[in-house]
Formats: sequence, C-alpha cells, structure tokens
Amino acid sequence: MEHPRSPVLELENAIAGCAFRIAPERESELAELRDVNNLMLTVVDEPGFNIRVRLVEREIMINVAALEFLWASAHAHLILYNEYGLAQRSGSSTFDTGGTDRSRRAMELLAWAGRNALANGTDLWPTDLPRPERFPAEKSDGHVTNELFLCALAWIIHHEIAHVRLNHQALVTTCSIAEEKDADVAATKWILDKSTVQQESRKRTFGIAAAILALQGFRCPDQFVTLKTHPSTFERIDYCLTAAGVPEDDEVFAFAAVTMQIQLACRGIDRKFDGNTFRDLCSEYLIEFTRANAG
Repeated sequence: MEHPRSPVLELENAIAGCAFRIAPERESELAELRDVNNLMLTVVDEPGFNIRVRLVEREIMINVAALEFLWASAHAHLILYNEYGLAQRSGSSTFDTGGTDRSRRAMELLAWAGRNALANGTDLWPTDLPRPERFPAEKSDGHVTNELFLCALAWIIHHEIAHVRLNHQALVTTCSIAEEKDADVAATKWILDKSTVQQESRKRTFGIAAAILALQGFRCPDQFVTLKTHPSTFERIDYCLTAAGVPEDDEVFAFAAVTMQIQLACRGIDRKFDGNTFRDLCSEYLIEFTRANAG
C-alpha cells in the first residue's frame, strides 16, 4: 500500500468526517445541509494557510500545508501548556520553551510547518520529529494532539459552512469582516448549542481556541500575518469564547493565555500580568498582541 505524501493524511478519514464527529447530535442536520447545498470538501497541495469556501461552487478547499501547520500548532501548544504547568508546579520562575526534549522537538516541528507553508508547501515532514499517527497510544501526546487538531479543524470547516448557511455572497474572493464574525459565531454555536455533556463541550471549546491561536501563530519570519479580510485574533477569541459561554476561570482561558504569552515571547515581547481571572489574563495578552501588531 502506498503511503500518503504527508503523515497528516494518515488521518484522511478522520479529517473528512470531523465536521460530523465534533457534534454527532447534529449529524442528520449537517447531512441534510450538505446534500441540499451539494457541499464538497477538497484537499489540495498549495502553499500558505488556505482553508476557504468557494461560495458559487459550494466547495470547501483545504491545503495540505495548512493541515500540517494546524496539527503542529495543536501539538506545540498542547506540549508547551503542559510543560509550563509542570514548571510552575515545581516552583520555577522562568520557562524555557526548549528546556526539555519534548518541548524542543514540538517547537522545531512548528517552525518547520510554518516555513513549509510559507514556501512551496510540499516539503517532506521531518523524519526525526513528532508526526500524526492513525492509531496512537491512548492518552499519548499524539492521541491528544489528534483530538485537539480535529476539533480545531472541525470548527474552521463549520466556519466555512456557515458562509453557505448564512447566504454570504463574496464580491471577489473574500467575505467582509462582518460576515467573517457572523460565520465565527455561527460555527461556535453550531458545535456547542445542542451539546448536553459538559466534558464534551469543554473539549470542543478547546478546539475553537486552538484553531484561533493557530491562525494567530501562523507568521512570516519577521512578523505575524495579518488577515485584512478577517477580524483580529483579539476579537475572534473573545467573542467566540463569549458565545460559547465559557466561565471566566475556565482552563480554556488559561490555555489561551499561556499560548499567547509564549507567542509574544517568541517575538521578543516579555510581559507578565496578574489578572483576577484566567479570562482577565487572556484579555491582557490579547491587548498586548493588538499593540504589537499595530506597531
């Protein structure tokens, strides 16, 4: 049997079904929506982080380089959040993102995925770094990363589906910022509104945060990419988690805050805040991102 060009395509079946899997209670609704609108999902090989919907053709396009970056981002943010917590519990006052082999390899993979997406998008996955597996060991880093990656991807796909559901009409190739916000909120509500299991809702919310943080983390060598056709990351993570009804001290805000602190540190910006809640802390880092991008 021929192996896929990229190990992320080992998850091809899970990728194809993730929009259904993230909210199985709405499977029949999504199937009807797909059939009525003749929605298609197509994976292509091209550079960049390109996940978008062709509204006229009703085709959602996903490029392999974007899938690779999203998996690498989910993996790195998961590992760094875990290692950050271990460092705090040990009483350390500093955190080195390359301080352990586990975190160093995660950061190397993320750097490779970013470079690859910004180049030709077809470089081979490094053989000596972590990679997706179809059947990773239960509760291993690979298993948890797969779950976070698929939840993040499902939210992004539902964002594109929302453009169709809301009858958005792109004038050229992009939708307006207002339409992007509407699609964000509609995707968030679709995957959460009918969930009745708290732990499952929490997992989905982590996926939403991971998706938006990956978009923030996709950057050029010297600066973060700013998508002029989309709301800022500051706005997106704030109104999506608000729409999700996430409590102010929920761990998802801690996850977002730690990730943003590390992203800022990678840009040479070292800020520490003392918010009263995890949400306060997250908001302060988001404001710092807005200032950094404006500068």
